[in-house]
This record gives sequence, C-alpha cells and structure tokens, in this order.
Amino acid sequence: MKKNHWITLTVGIAIVLGIYAVPAITQQQQATQPAAPIYVAVIDVAQVMKLHPLFMERQEALAAQIKQAEASFLARQDTIENKRKGLEASQLRPGSPEYQHQLDAIAHEMSDFERDARTLQRRFALENSKIMYETYQDIKATIARYAHANGIAQVTDYREFEPNPADPQSVAEDMDQRLVWFNPSLNITRQIINQTYAARGLQPPTVPAPSQTAIQPGQQPLR
Repeated sequence: MKKNHWITLTVGIAIVLGIYAVPAITQQQQATQPAAPIYVAVIDVAQVMKLHPLFMERQEALAAQIKQAEASFLARQDTIENKRKGLEASQLRPGSPEYQHQLDAIAHEMSDFERDARTLQRRFALENSKIMYETYQDIKATIARYAHANGIAQVTDYREFEPNPADPQSVAEDMDQRLVWFNPSLNITRQIINQTYAARGLQPPTVPAPSQTAIQPGQQPLR
C-alpha cells in the first residue's frame, strides 16, 4: 500500500509540475523572440544609385565604349558621305549603269550602317539596363540589412529636390510624390551610401549630410 501511495504521489507531482511548466516555457520563448520592427524610414534611391560605386564604375566603362563606338561610326559615316560626294562630282552620267552601280553600293553601305547603329544602340541600352538592375538589387539588399539591424519595418523612396515654381515639370514631379512630408531623422540615404562603400572597403564620397541623424534603435517611431 505504501508503494502505491508513493507512485500516486510522484505522478501527481509530475502532473502539477507539467501543468505549470508549459506556461513557463511558453513565456520564456515569447521573451526571447525579437521584437517586431516598428520604425519607418525614407531614402532617396536615385541619389544612392548615382553615388553607388558599382554604378559609377560600370557607367564610366560603358560611356568609354559608347564614345569609342561613336568615333568609329562617325568615321564610317564620313567615308560613305565622301563616296556619295565623289560620285556626284564624277564624270559619270546619272542613270548610266556604272553610276547606278556605285549609287547602289553606297545605298547598301548606308543600309548596313543604319542597321549596325541600331544593333549597337540596343546593345548599349540593354547593358545600361543591366547595370541599373544589378545596382538596384544591391541597394535593396543593403537597405534590407540596415532595416533588419535597426528595427525598420518600411522604407519609402522619396526624391529630394527643390521644385522651381517657374518650371511646371518640377512642380508636377514634386506633387506626384506619394510622401508629402517626413521628419529628417527618418532619412537613411547617407547611411545606405556609406554601407555600399564600406562593403567594398572604399571611402564614401563627401556629400552634404542630412540635417538630422538617421533613426536609431530606441528612438520613437513616426506615429
């Protein structure tokens, strides 16, 4: 009887401890879970992209290719034009077989020239699009890392520029922006620029910093 009594008592204690252990474990798990991000931030993506080291380096290389291609095409265009002028100044009679043969050859060269120019334009446009895409993906990844580290739940793009009342286009662009106003402390443009350079071991360029420091953990979110 005593043995049965101790077994019953042990089981009872285990049940009681189990009942109270579950809430305790749950509370501990809740306490260790990271707090949900509550801050918002603003960034001028155009400014970050313009100063991004990857973007500047590859745009500079692309500009050099375009300049070289333009020089080559100008020389080619001059050659075709000189042939046309030479034919007009020749003693060949317009409409004669020899004249028509040279004229057709010049027209063929011009057709090839225009085709090659369009092909090159498409290639350069595609390369420029690729540069912008890869730069933007890197910027978004940098923003994501910064946001996770600082409890930021949302980042909104905003163009920082001063509209000119005498320029209807600039006024329209300013009015088209969804974000009407924000506290300067929410601007993380400079922080993201710095991080894109730091990730590559480079010194960021000197540009005017925002009037307020960016949002940091512990600051009150925009309400």
